Amino acid sequence: MSEGFKGERTKKSLEASRIMTNYQKQYYGRMTERVRQGEPLIWTNVGALQELMHAIDLPTLFNVNWSAILAAKQMSAHYLGKVNERGYFRDLCRYCVSPLGYFFEDRPELAPWGGVPKPSAIVVEVNCDPIIRIFELMARELRIPIYIWDHTMPSTPPPPNCWETIDSIEKETYRESWRLDYAVKETEGLIAFLETISGKSLSEAKLRRALEMSNEQYEYVGKVLDLTKRKPSPIRVGDHWANMISTQFFRGHELGLDHARRLYEEVKWRADNGIAGYDNEKIRLMHLWAPNWFTPGFYDAFEEKYGAVFVWTPYFEITQQWIRRDLSDPLRALASRYVAYTEIGTLPPWTTYWIPELTKEYDIDGVLYQHADSCRMLSGPKLLCIEGIRRAGVPTISMGSDYVDDRDWDDAKMKAQVANFIETLL
Repeated sequence: MSEGFKGERTKKSLEASRIMTNYQKQYYGRMTERVRQGEPLIWTNVGALQELMHAIDLPTLFNVNWSAILAAKQMSAHYLGKVNERGYFRDLCRYCVSPLGYFFEDRPELAPWGGVPKPSAIVVEVNCDPIIRIFELMARELRIPIYIWDHTMPSTPPPPNCWETIDSIEKETYRESWRLDYAVKETEGLIAFLETISGKSLSEAKLRRALEMSNEQYEYVGKVLDLTKRKPSPIRVGDHWANMISTQFFRGHELGLDHARRLYEEVKWRADNGIAGYDNEKIRLMHLWAPNWFTPGFYDAFEEKYGAVFVWTPYFEITQQWIRRDLSDPLRALASRYVAYTEIGTLPPWTTYWIPELTKEYDIDGVLYQHADSCRMLSGPKLLCIEGIRRAGVPTISMGSDYVDDRDWDDAKMKAQVANFIETLL
């Protein structure tokens, strides 16, 4: 990293992006006030059962969302340094561990938006060993309880076409009933844990309503995805990043549904009126997994110089796996949403068939994939996906950098690598 490096902010084309960015900051403020009033804060991660926590009406906060905010505010290196000063090795998953550095320092006045309060409990889903150890460490340091929602693996491989429709995805989650039975038991244990921590009770009616809202929310997101397949794309990559939090964090929340509707209506209006996210689209690119949160504007440089537009990122797409038509048993429907959560993008057929097929649907010319060595969950399995994309005849480029840590980042070098790749496509 060059001395004094400061990341670039990304450009956005949507009013919905501005609204969500502002709302996110407001949410942090309201969440902090609720904790001051005595409510428990649940610290969690993206694979946890968010609809359940919204149904119980609990303030929650995503670990990686706070990590991304720390990075965007150019503070990740500071907090990662606090972790390393404690003797923890540098390549511990930085995306997950940088908030621990914030709690180690315990000076919220130095952090973005006045910091975040100490949580009352942690809920994490098993998706890789380092994540579990990091959350266990955080629970021990903060002296708070932790619930680990256990995760099973399929005993037989899913069929290659299980990803093709929403109905086929739902059918796949019920294929091995033992997995779903286990997930229901885990969810029952989580409900008891949350009710004990909060003193609140889960209403089946509110859980069903949360699932109905998230179904409708992701139907809207699916319509947005269809619109982004058009040429030129009606939104920029900055709009993908800005609206990611509404799809991941506000699952089953009124805000999530309202914003998905707002996003769809604005993108449809732009598409119907021929308004592009970027006026000079020449090359259509796919970006695999999380961006460089410390410099999300990195990607805009290639739009301006080459007309190279990132029209696909994974976070809108994976929302389609959560739609469940059958809500007759809301607890079982909720468990079925998460029984295969971490298989998306990490195991076949998702890696070997699903994403390679999407390169055709979106008419992708090239794929940039982020390879963050510290992220064991994504970086290893991603190679299976890349092999499938190459077999589909789409060129790829690997960008070796961390999602939140800019200490080893060479901005000029990385831009030159991606520029050379785009020039070969042109």
